[in-house]
Amino acid sequence: MTVVDRAPAQPFAKDKIYGHMDRVQEWLDTGQSRPVTVELDLTNICNQKCPHCFGYAPERDQARMHLDEAKRIIAQIREAGGRGLTFTGGGDPTVSPICWECVAYARSIGFDVGFITNAQTLPEDKARVLVENCQWIRVSVDAATPEVFRLTHGMDEPQFRRVLDNVRMLVRLKREARSEATIGIGFLTSPATKRDIFAFAQLGRELEVDYAQYRPLLRRHGEAEIDYSDDEILVEMRRAAQLSTNAYRVVHSEHKYDQIRSGQVQREYKKCYGQNFAAVVSADKKMYVCCHMRGVEKYCLGDLSKQSVSQIWQSSERKRIADSVDFNDCPPLCRCDSFNNILWDMKENGAPADPDPTPRKHPNFI
Repeated sequence: MTVVDRAPAQPFAKDKIYGHMDRVQEWLDTGQSRPVTVELDLTNICNQKCPHCFGYAPERDQARMHLDEAKRIIAQIREAGGRGLTFTGGGDPTVSPICWECVAYARSIGFDVGFITNAQTLPEDKARVLVENCQWIRVSVDAATPEVFRLTHGMDEPQFRRVLDNVRMLVRLKREARSEATIGIGFLTSPATKRDIFAFAQLGRELEVDYAQYRPLLRRHGEAEIDYSDDEILVEMRRAAQLSTNAYRVVHSEHKYDQIRSGQVQREYKKCYGQNFAAVVSADKKMYVCCHMRGVEKYCLGDLSKQSVSQIWQSSERKRIADSVDFNDCPPLCRCDSFNNILWDMKENGAPADPDPTPRKHPNFI
């Protein structure tokens, strides 16, 4: 038997929707779908002041879930077909006192669990819950220096140092628990932060995380377009990628930056089909079509205080909203962009399923 060497499984592969061809085929055959990946906000309260946050301004919204509400919703997402559940925000999930029990509960009923946090407040006993129950944990650092951290998170050097210490703690606890959780740090690239790009990759090696990830900063609903054309950003990321080792990866969404560089950020597909497989539940217990539309009333699918997840998912209102997504409201290279291209090609052009059998890491997080 010939053994074929393969590259390591990619946690950020743009085509992980191929891992759910049972769901895709069901949708192609019947027009009905079930969610694969759902983001859950336990609170809209945060302990940082990131100026470009996709969550909620704390002075506007203090919504938070109670434990019984959260567990009911988590169970309903699972019953509706959810496979991957990401705890995120909204506010930072660690600010919610019910966070830790909810993470353990989600895992206990069969979810793959992901967790996105700023890691500013992370007691060791709670951090242990994460490494024991999550498939992956990503800490939004977005800086390699206190100066850039102040720009990206609105916080000062003591908070920056605390975040880094907590990342170190997560790595230590992972080793102690012999956990397979993937721990990484994230960086949103922009002209204002490019000076820290290379140093961020160096920081990731020092922290001994599994990866450092770069993503382009996207505009929020209603904001002006961002200039993504700064070539120096791509140059710095490619230089940073040379710091990768077998144990540590420096990654960026190459396809997104290639599109940016070539000026091809406009969508070739005509409809958002990705929302058939991913959604967001906000701390106000409302479901939204995607993470970019949190709090945007025209993209609210329904209220989980009044309906179940399945009732909302199968409702004519969700279908109406899904059919009415206006790409003028959406940032370029959005959350669903990569698999929207794939789904459009399948549905409209009859493209075959999965041309590449290479395994994708964390497949339930599309």
